[in-house]
Parts: sequence; structure tokens; C-alpha cells
Amino acid sequence: MRQTRKKKMDLRFKLYLIILVPLLAMGGLIMWTTIDSSENASLMTIQANNQQLAVNTASQLGQESELITTLSSTASEESNEYKSLRDELVKVRLQSGALYVYMYNKTSDGWIYTVDGADWDDKEYSPYGTAMEFKPQIQERLLSGEVVTTGIVDDPTWGQLLSSFTPIKDSQGNIIGYLGIDISAAAVNQVSETSLNNAYRTIIPTFVVVLVLSLVMMLFVVRGILGQVRDIKSSLEQVADGNLKVVSNHMTNDQLGDISDLINVMVAQLTNILLGIQQGSNTLQHSSKNIAETAQTNLRQTEELSRAIEEIAIGSTKQAEETEQSVQHSESLGKIMDEVGSYVQQFTHTSEQLSAVQVQVTHEHEVLLEKSRENAKRVEHQQEISSSLTTQSELASSISGQIHNILKQTQILSLNASIEAARAGEAGKGFAVVAGEMGQLAQQSERSIQEIDEILSSFVQEIHRMGSHFDANMVAVKEQEEQIADCLQTFRQVSRLSNEVHELAQRLESRTVDMHSIRQEVEQHLSYIASATEETSAMAEEVTASAVEQQRSANELSNISGQLASLAGNLKSYSDQFHQFQIEVRKSDS
Repeated sequence: MRQTRKKKMDLRFKLYLIILVPLLAMGGLIMWTTIDSSENASLMTIQANNQQLAVNTASQLGQESELITTLSSTASEESNEYKSLRDELVKVRLQSGALYVYMYNKTSDGWIYTVDGADWDDKEYSPYGTAMEFKPQIQERLLSGEVVTTGIVDDPTWGQLLSSFTPIKDSQGNIIGYLGIDISAAAVNQVSETSLNNAYRTIIPTFVVVLVLSLVMMLFVVRGILGQVRDIKSSLEQVADGNLKVVSNHMTNDQLGDISDLINVMVAQLTNILLGIQQGSNTLQHSSKNIAETAQTNLRQTEELSRAIEEIAIGSTKQAEETEQSVQHSESLGKIMDEVGSYVQQFTHTSEQLSAVQVQVTHEHEVLLEKSRENAKRVEHQQEISSSLTTQSELASSISGQIHNILKQTQILSLNASIEAARAGEAGKGFAVVAGEMGQLAQQSERSIQEIDEILSSFVQEIHRMGSHFDANMVAVKEQEEQIADCLQTFRQVSRLSNEVHELAQRLESRTVDMHSIRQEVEQHLSYIASATEETSAMAEEVTASAVEQQRSANELSNISGQLASLAGNLKSYSDQFHQFQIEVRKSDS
């Protein structure tokens, strides 16, 4: 059944985050870029305007080069030149809205202020000759005749401002002084706010429209992805629960759709493999039952053969004893001629008993020979069954190899899905879950196949062992058949001798006078009968030993058939495990 899993973040929420976070980040980046661009544009505009103002003012002051030259020579704030130039700078400051407008010059002692364009009542203006400092880079550019505009700087005295510096040239192009105009950074901020408000009126509605369209597209895309993922997850969970009739729907034309198709192919192949295993296990159980029945039949026949051989041995012993008595009678025949009539009758009776025993033994040997041939046929049939079992085992091994190939494909598929999930980043975590489930399913299937391989290996070893026993039984049955045939041949000779003894007894009854003449012949015949009886006893012992060996082989065959049936049951239990899971799932669903 399904195992409870830890609660995880919903894939839908993750996908929404993956799409929304970049959109929001992009919006924030656009806003920041807009603000920065607006500030830079405002700064560049103010810089350009201030620089142009400085250039125009320096051009106007250059037309009054005599005033600047005279002021430089007199260096007096009381002079008319100073007052005229200061009034001019105040006028420029008021008209332009600049923070400070001032003139300065380069002397041997350094840079000094010449005219400060502050109001006349401003007590903090810079008097003529007040020292001032420039950065080395600005000094070099000013001395080379360039116009220099700085960025916003934080002055500890005057606050944040930007400045434009330009040389003042006379009509001949000679530098007669320098002009500086400072603008407050508040003007830059004011222009930046105006520009930013205008940009917001365009950017914010555009971003909202793009965001809404992106959300609509995101809903459609995420909906399709989640539908395919849910279908794949449901299919894999049902396969893990043992339901091999599940069908995964191909909903998206991407890697998820390919995974869905591969799941269907995997389920179909697993179904075919399990059906093959079930058929093989059923055949194996049926064959093991046949082997067990054959082993029981063979055991019963072996027991009957043993009893028949014991009866033959008893008859042979009895025949040997009677033959010995006949020899003793023959030896004493010359001494008790008067009692020859009674001995002849006894001898005739003994000959009749011998004939009856011979007929019975011959019949039992013929029955034994027929049963031995039947045993040989059964052993051949068992060899055929063993060959069939070997073929079925090889088929099962080939099926196991196919399962290994499928598992390798499943593991490669899981690895590819994991790689794709890793490439997708956060968006691929759902794919990683699918890949993990597929990897676990592949590992569980691989462990089951290893157990089936071990069972098949043990099964093949037992079949080979059973085949070797069948070969040994076949050899023993053939030897037994040959020995029984020899026994029949011997008993035929015994039958012929018994008939001769019977005829001899009849002759003795009719011609007792000839008894002395045929005594030696009778003794020779009796000696031959005794040797034949001994041979029969020896052959009976050999046949008994063969019967015991055959009985032992039959017992071993019965044990092997039992082990074979147990192995077949184990194989069938593994193949029925998935069907049991399906039954439980159907019961729980109903």
C-alpha cells in the first residue's frame, strides 16, 4: 500500500514563484533603472545647461576684457572695475538661479578669487585675493583652455552642488581670467523628480499590462504541466501498488509527455514478463507433479520387484536343498535298492514340484522383465520432462535478461530525468520527484529479479542433478533387464532339465532294473541342477542389489521432485505478488 510522505511544498506554488519572482524582480530592476536613468539624465541636463551658461557668461565677460585687465593690475575692491564686474555677476546669478557665480585667476602664489558675485550685503562673500583650491585634473584642463563641469560633490561648507569652470578669453583668444558657476543639487533633484513622474506614467501601466499577460500565460502553462505531472505521479503510484493495467495519458508535447509514453511501455513490458513467469511456473508445477507421480510409481514397482526377487531367492534355496537331497538319494541308491520304488515316487513328486516352481519363477521373471521395460520407458519419459524443464529454465533466464535490460532503460530514464530536473533548477524539483520514484521502482524490481535469478539458478542445478540420477537409473534398468533376461534363459534350461528329470523318474518307475546303469547319468544331471541353482541364487542376489539401488534412486528422485515443486511454488508466489496487490487495490477502491 502507499506510504505516507512528508508534507512538501506544492509544485503549483513553486512554479508560480519561479515565474512571479523573476517578473517582480524585473519590475524592480526596471524601476531602479528608470530612477537611475532619470537621475543621470537630469544631472546631464543640468550639467549641460550650467556649462552653456558658463560659456555664454565668459563670452560676455570677454568683451569687457579691459575691465578685467585693469582690475587685475589695481587689485582693489573699491575700483569701478570691480563694482561693475560684480554687478554683472550678480545679474547673471539672479537671472540663472545659480547658487554662486564668481571670477578667479592664476597667480604665482596660486589660485585666488577676483570677483565674488554674491549680494552686496552678503557678509560671507569671498574678498579679492582669497585663495581657492582645485583638483589637479581640473587645473590641468583649465590651463589648457578646456571647459570643465563637475558632478555633484558634497562641500562641507556649501552642501551638495555641481560646478562649471571656463576660461575667459579676450578678442585675441588670450586667457585673461576664469569664471565659475555653482548650481545646487536641489535643482538636479527637482528635475529628476519631474522626469521620474513622467516616466512612471508610462512605465507602470505598461508593466501592469505585461504582468497581467504573463500571469495569464503562466496559468495556462502551469495548468498543463501540473496536469501531466499529476497523471505521471498517479500512474507511478498505481504501478508501485501492483496495478499493471494503468495507462498514463500523453497531455503535453514535451519531456513530461515522453516520460508518460515510456511509463506505458514499461508497464506493458512488465505485464508481458509477469505473464511469462506465471506460465513458466504453472508448467513447472505441473511437471514437478508428474515427476512426483512417476517417482511414486517407480518406487512401488521397485518394491514389487524386490518382493519378487525375494520369492525367487527362496525358491532357489528350496530348489538347492531339494537338489542336494536328490544327490544324497542318488548316492545311497546303490545301497538301498530294495527301497528304490519309494524313492522313485518321492523323486517323481520332487520333479513335479520343481517343474511347478520353474513355471512360477519363469512367469514371475517374465512379469519382472515387462515391468523393467516399463520402468525404462518411464525413465525415458522423465528424461524428456527434464529436458523440457531445462528449456523452460533457459526461457525464464532469457526473460530475466529482458527484465534486466528494461531496468537498465528505466535507470537511464531516471538519470536523464534527474539531469533535466537539475538543469531546470527550482522548476525541475517536480521532475526530480518523478525521477526518484522511477529510480526506487527500478531498484525494487532489480531486487525481485535477483531473487528470481537465484531461484532459477537453484532450479537449474536441481534439474541437472535430477538428469544425472535419471541417467544412472536408465543404466541400472538396462542392467536389470539384461540380468532378468539371463535369469529367464537359465530358467528355460532348468525347465528343460526338469522335464528330463520327470522323464527319468517315469523310466525309473517302469524300469528299475536299469537304475544301476543310469545312476551315474542321474548324478551328473543332479550336479548340473545344483550348479544351475547356485547360479540362479547368485543372480537373484545381484538382482536384489540392483532393486535396492533402484529403490534408493527412486527415493532420491522423489525428494528432488519435492524440492522442484517447492521452487516452483516460490517462483509462482513472486509472480502472484503483483496480482495480489491489484486485488487489494480493487478492494480498497470499492
